[in-house]
Amino acid sequence: MAVDKELYEFHFGSLDGWETFDEKLDQPIEDCCVMAMDFCSYSAFVRETSDISLAHKMLSAFCDGARDILIESGALVDRVQGDGLLAVWGVHHKVDAPKILQVAARIHTLAQNTASVWQDSIDRVIETQGARIGLSYGPVTLLSLPTAYPGFSLLSEIVNLAARLEARADPGTVFMTNRFENLLPPPLQKSCENLSDEDGQPGLKLKNVGRVQAFRWTPPAT
Repeated sequence: MAVDKELYEFHFGSLDGWETFDEKLDQPIEDCCVMAMDFCSYSAFVRETSDISLAHKMLSAFCDGARDILIESGALVDRVQGDGLLAVWGVHHKVDAPKILQVAARIHTLAQNTASVWQDSIDRVIETQGARIGLSYGPVTLLSLPTAYPGFSLLSEIVNLAARLEARADPGTVFMTNRFENLLPPPLQKSCENLSDEDGQPGLKLKNVGRVQAFRWTPPAT
């Protein structure tokens, strides 16, 4: 097997599908969703925190909590990097777009709660709080790199798209590609706002990508 059990379980949270996982490597898996996210103002929070153990506790609360939410939803958690995570749906099961928005809403709540607790422990008010999330949809290749990387690496333009949208997203919102928005049922589509830059042209101009049709979704207040 190209991916050992321990590594597979880290990415998926269980061994379901491990025995046939090699069949999915090194070829495009169509109809996947990628989510990129990060914890807003992490560096600002850290600068105001004299106790490094508190910073570690807060980052762990967000990253571990978000990973649990993602694993529970059936996502492949590709990596936890700094204050952000990258996840993929569609490797084993069909993408459920409304469910993914529910996941995004839960992650936003987690980020807001974590920021609130952290804010109570410092003096300076951190104005930008919560999470930023980007979503994209399309083919993903799980590229096996046994000599350079233990397991596999994601190869896909939609990984870059999700990351670029996350970077542009407002705190507490989800920025998504047009293809992902098309998966949503009409009631949810009505709650998505078509995005454009200040130049008035349709779509968002993303770094190293170009102009992309994109939408903003804000989870309803709870």
